[in-house]
Amino acid sequence: MMRAFVLGLLAVGTQYLCSVGLILICVLAGFYLYALYTRKPDKHSAAEGPTEAEPPEEEPAEEPAEEEPVEEVSEEISEEISEEEDGEEIILPMIGTKPVRARYDRSFTAKLMQSSDETKQYYADLANELFSYDKVRNRISWANSSFYTGRKAIAKFSIRGKTLYLYLALDPADFADSKYFVTDESAMKRYEAVPLRMKIKSQRGVKYGKELIGLLLQQAGVTRSEDYAERVKPSDYPYDTTKNLLERGLIKLIIREGEMPKEADRPVRAEFETHEQVSAAEAEDLLSDEIAVSFIEEAEETVLSRPKGIINIDTLSDYFEANETVTLRALKEKKLIDSSVNHVKVLARGVLNKPLIVKMPEFSVDAVKMIVLTGGKAIKLTTKRK
Repeated sequence: MMRAFVLGLLAVGTQYLCSVGLILICVLAGFYLYALYTRKPDKHSAAEGPTEAEPPEEEPAEEPAEEEPVEEVSEEISEEISEEEDGEEIILPMIGTKPVRARYDRSFTAKLMQSSDETKQYYADLANELFSYDKVRNRISWANSSFYTGRKAIAKFSIRGKTLYLYLALDPADFADSKYFVTDESAMKRYEAVPLRMKIKSQRGVKYGKELIGLLLQQAGVTRSEDYAERVKPSDYPYDTTKNLLERGLIKLIIREGEMPKEADRPVRAEFETHEQVSAAEAEDLLSDEIAVSFIEEAEETVLSRPKGIINIDTLSDYFEANETVTLRALKEKKLIDSSVNHVKVLARGVLNKPLIVKMPEFSVDAVKMIVLTGGKAIKLTTKRK
């Protein structure tokens, strides 16, 4: 009987221990599954397979304040294609004939006259620096403003787009990896004698240009003049319209395709191809400032001068449908500007992907370009005349 009792006790104990063990296994399994589920996912999922450990991200190196060196195709594909051919192509609609494809060929003087006040000042500062040395003379050709000592070219200027460039008779290799950000243009026949090119877009660029001019003339043994006086001023190159510069011979109209009728001097307005979408950077290159301004329409409406606000083109693209009219009231209804704003300027930014009719008192030129290039209208509101 005792034996039966002991066997029964062992059976009950074994059953108890198995139950406790099973419970512990379930609890541990539950904790493991919970931890696995709540763990933050790795940057790379298991489906992507094993990946190497990524190195810690490094802070970007501090960039210099001056513009980075220009990485662009050469200004000249060959000797025959040069800065003289960088004018925008236009289509001239002529009555009774097929459209004429043409372009404006602007001289250096015309480009300078139609440049910004800052660019004119940069040119004047550097030209006067060159003139401050003995026996330096200047000759302005169609494409360049060139400086000489005797018969040797020491410097040239060109303007491409809206940017002033300075070329000097220095070896670009001597300034590789320096603060000057120069490029080598010795492969171009026009700049063989002055192969070092600098982009001048700031006062820092002017400062560096003057430093290199001083180094160049010091190496050439040219001394600074004692009775130096400024010979170039920005006011020497006042702005003039393309129409007037054409008549003065400072801009040429080059016909690429078609024939100009003898009775027609030139069209009042140029036409161009519209785009489904255009970015601010593209618009600047696709259309000249003067042509863009010619497409601004005017409408009389009471316009207050204050408080002022701004709106960007890409915002209009996001909140308005194609061919919708953008007004001050519409901007306030969509809460895109403060309700107290009475005067809005439209600025270029991002991408515009639809035609819009924008009625505002003020536009930037690049914003107008984006509007008209996508088939819209820029209507400038002016106060009703009494």
